[in-house]
Amino acid sequence: MEPIDKEFIDFFESAGRAFAWGDIPPKIIAVLYIEPEAIALEDIAGKTGYSLASVSNAMKHLEAMGFVQRIKKPKTRKVFFYMEKDIIKLNRQKIVVAYENGVKPAMEAVPRIIDKYKDKAKDPQSQKKLEIVQGYYSQMLELEKILQHMIGDISLPPASKHIRP
Repeated sequence: MEPIDKEFIDFFESAGRAFAWGDIPPKIIAVLYIEPEAIALEDIAGKTGYSLASVSNAMKHLEAMGFVQRIKKPKTRKVFFYMEKDIIKLNRQKIVVAYENGVKPAMEAVPRIIDKYKDKAKDPQSQKKLEIVQGYYSQMLELEKILQHMIGDISLPPASKHIRP
């Protein structure tokens, strides 16, 4: 590992601890970020020192959160991953993923839950729970507005040399 890799990875691990991410995700993110090209899962495990199973599990979460992209390369069965190098584009992707996987499903499911139980909440405890769910829905409406605003406001910079291979 080159000195720049080590120093950058150390920085990311320290920053990750400040966000209570644990040890594995920040180190994987740093390895992926500093690699110019897509990198095989086995190589990520080798560079981080974590087992293939631990890295594979972490990659599932990082992919679901919009941090990384799974890449298929012709003529190989290996799994490769790439991390966007443009921080603005990366964070826009993460916001879109948060909207698509968190807010949008809530906007569809929660009103049905409220409608189903609004006439059934007779006792004070049930009414309080319904109020909590209604409050959650109101907050999700506000979050939806904020995320849509952010997605629209985050302008993507012109293509750079750091765009995905």
